[in-house]
Formats: sequence, structure tokens, C-alpha cells
Amino acid sequence: MAFLLFLAVAAPAQDSASVQTPVPADSAVSDSLKTETAESEVAKADTATIDTGHSSWTRFFVWPFEHIIQPVLNGAVYPIAQPIRYAFDNGVIETAVDLITFGQKRNVLLYPIMNLKPGNSTMLGVTYRHRNIFLNRDYLVMSSEYYANSDWFFDVRYTKHELFGTRLFGGVRFRQYWDRDAQFIIPGTKEAFVMPDSASIIDYRTGLPLTSDGHWSLEFNGRVDFVRFSLPDKSQDSILIDKKFFIEDHGLYQHYMQYPLEVSLLFDNLDFPYTPSRGSRMQLSARYVIVGKYGGITQAEMAKATGNKDAEPFKDRGDNHDFLRTELMFQHYFYFGKAETFHFSKKEARQNRRFYTDFNWDAALRMWRPENVRETLFERRVIALQYRLIDIWEREIGHASVDAYSLIGPRFPLRGYSDYWSARHVMSLSAEYRWPIDYYVDGVLFNEYMMLAPGFKDWSFDNLYNSWGFGVRVRRPDMYWFRLQLGFHGLHGVNLVITIAPEFR
Repeated sequence: MAFLLFLAVAAPAQDSASVQTPVPADSAVSDSLKTETAESEVAKADTATIDTGHSSWTRFFVWPFEHIIQPVLNGAVYPIAQPIRYAFDNGVIETAVDLITFGQKRNVLLYPIMNLKPGNSTMLGVTYRHRNIFLNRDYLVMSSEYYANSDWFFDVRYTKHELFGTRLFGGVRFRQYWDRDAQFIIPGTKEAFVMPDSASIIDYRTGLPLTSDGHWSLEFNGRVDFVRFSLPDKSQDSILIDKKFFIEDHGLYQHYMQYPLEVSLLFDNLDFPYTPSRGSRMQLSARYVIVGKYGGITQAEMAKATGNKDAEPFKDRGDNHDFLRTELMFQHYFYFGKAETFHFSKKEARQNRRFYTDFNWDAALRMWRPENVRETLFERRVIALQYRLIDIWEREIGHASVDAYSLIGPRFPLRGYSDYWSARHVMSLSAEYRWPIDYYVDGVLFNEYMMLAPGFKDWSFDNLYNSWGFGVRVRRPDMYWFRLQLGFHGLHGVNLVITIAPEFR
């Protein structure tokens, strides 16, 4: 059903004069360049003129959208947009941005992060971001998270562009986990088991643009993983007493080392880094992971976990645990409308706020007339598509380390599900219809499909899943903040998604 709404959005092509020259946008180009361009493009919208004229033939096709579909979408996001009314009317968002921004050049951000979902995932944390902290065009990010069950996560990363006066860029990152409720999932199923994780990971990356316009780039990534899995506190949570996924083959509950090496070819000609409305992004990557010898599980640990004093220990049998991970990701953004840019200027946003916040019957009849819809939202809308194909190729089938397999769930790509799968081969297609609500907020309607397979030749529609939903995303043209969305799969309830992670990569 949701895809019918996407089809109803079809509209004539935009005038060539309204198309903006794409910003060079790849990983080798500094975020600051994109930020400056994004801000200048949005500033133009204050003086932009909107031509709402359409041919009678076009009006025939767009009438259902203007008079039926778009008002329904406006009403759908109303319960989410109404709480934002207080923030708009009282300048909470603008004030919050000022409170978390520091420095003479406004290049320092310090802000809290949180997950208020009840349970062990309840989290409070803080993030610190600083541009040009040591050198020109460098970027430092530090983040720490504390969970309700006393778990910790720490992350620090540093990136520098124009290394040694060249177009080369480089970065390093360190992550530390203390997660006693970490889980692994048996591939091809949703069956999860607790496996505490206290891993340390060191990443390094470098890359350079391949073309003068910066659209094509090449990246190299390396990593050192100090994998530290352990047995859970409660033996009933352990797969040791229910052998469906052999411990000795996949490094379950053991210590070992991993050395991933990755190369990626990227294309990016999006017009805005965090709120794209035109252009494409593509990534083709291959990661080979060298897996060291598993540390094994002692007889004493086995006896404690199973309650069997005669339990035998586990040890690496000498199999090859290396694997190759390949990924193809492609995104494309279609902009429909003749407004200069997708984003509202601050002036237009102030004029449009009543469109969403004054939701009484008389105001609805007055403000949601087709003319108002056409002059505001109908001239600013984006259809975003993303396709991803992820494959795991084991050197010896059935012997790859447990963290080799792809996780599938509410973060990728099915927002309507609250649980997770694990699989060797995953294919997904996601579509979004976006329209601006305010300078900081977009409405979103999404529909997405996922298919998983145990082998590359084993794709089947029996393993095809779908979810759909709607919500809002809060952002600036130069920064993504968070999204609040409701996801559904069939008639099986609703999943609330509140996260700082973008919908698409």
C-alpha cells in the first residue's frame, strides 16, 4: 500500500534553471566545504521565487496527491509535530543549538545523547566535537555512553584533511566496549543468545579523490580487533547447553584477534551532505578479515557454565576462520518542485509553522487548502532510494568467526521490526518520501524490503520481508541530529524508532 503513495507523487521534470550545481561531496572533501555550501544554498531561499503553474494535463495527475494524499500525510505526522510546537514557539531548538555550541568560530559542540527506551538499553551519554582543534581542517569527536545495567561504551576519532599539503586524508579511531548483555544470533534465524563483549577496536583509514571534481574517491581501511567474548553470568542464556551453532567453529565465548583490511570505491555528487535532495551516492567495497587462533574455553569454565564437572574443554581445531565481506550500496535522490532548494529558509519556516501547529477544524480547512499545499510542500519534495547488497564469503564454509554475519533489524533495513536476524547474504531496497515541515524538520514516509539467503544462489521470496511507516527527521542542512519514526510490518503492531543514526548510510 505504501508504494502506491510513492507512485502518486509523480510530477513533471523541473526546469533546468532550478537545478543547483552539485557540491563536490566525497569522503576526501572536508565537511566544512559542504557546510559552507549548504548554508549558502539555504540562504538563497529567502529570495527564491516559486512558480506553481502546471499544465491542465499535469493537474489531472497531481490532483489526488494535492487533495487526498498530502493532507493525509500532514495529519499522520501531526501527533509527532504537535509536541514540537512548543519548541518552535519558544525558540527551544535555536536556544539549544546556542547552548551546545562554543568557540569564537562556533566550531565546538558539546551535547548529551540518550536512549530512554525502558530496559538495559536505557542510556545517557555525552558527545564532544571540535573542528580545527590542532591543525587546519582536522576534526576530533569523543563520545561516552553509560547504560542502566552499568555497561560503558567509549569512542574517540580524529580525522585530518589535506595531509602534507596534498588531497590525501587520514583518520584514526579507538572504540572500547563493556557490554554484558551483548548477543549473537544464529545465521538465518532470530534466535539470540547472550555473549558478553569487552572488545577493543583500533581503526585507521586513508583515501584520496580520484577526479578533479571530487566526486570519485578511493579509500583504504585497516583495523585491529581485540575480541574479548566471555560466558554469560546465567548458564540458561548460553548456547553451550543447546548446540545449534558449534562453539569451536565460530569463536563463541572466546578471546582472539582479527585484522580486517578494506578497500572502497566511492561516488558522491549529492547537493547537501546531511539532507540531500539531488544526486547519487555509490559505494563498492571489499573487506578481507584475517582471524587469529581462538583462545578456547577451559574445563573449569565449561563446568561452571554447564554444571557438569565432567564437561570437556573447547579449543581451536585449526580450521581457517578468515572471511571476505563485499558490499554494494547505491542511493539516488529525486527532487520534485520548482522551489530553489528543498530546505525552507528561516523566514519561510516561520510562515509555515501554523500549517502544522494550528490543528483545529477551522484552521485545517483554511490552512490545508490545496493552494497552500501546492505553494509550500508540493514545490519541495524528495524521493530517496537506497539499494544494498551485503555478502559474506567464508574461506571454509561454516567456520567464520561469529561477528562475520550481517545483522538485520530496525537500524538496517527494517524499521518496522524490533528484533534482529543474522545472515550471510542480505539484499535490501528502501524508499522514502520527504517533505519539509520547518527549517529543522522534515516529514518522512518510508517503505522498505529485505531478503536474506544462506547462500548466494539461494534467494527466495519466502525470505522476503517488508516494513513501512512515517515520522520526522530533525536536522540542519549541514548536520543530522535525530529522527523519530513509527514503523509497521503488516498488522503486527508498531515499533518506535528514536535514534541519532540516519536512515541511509
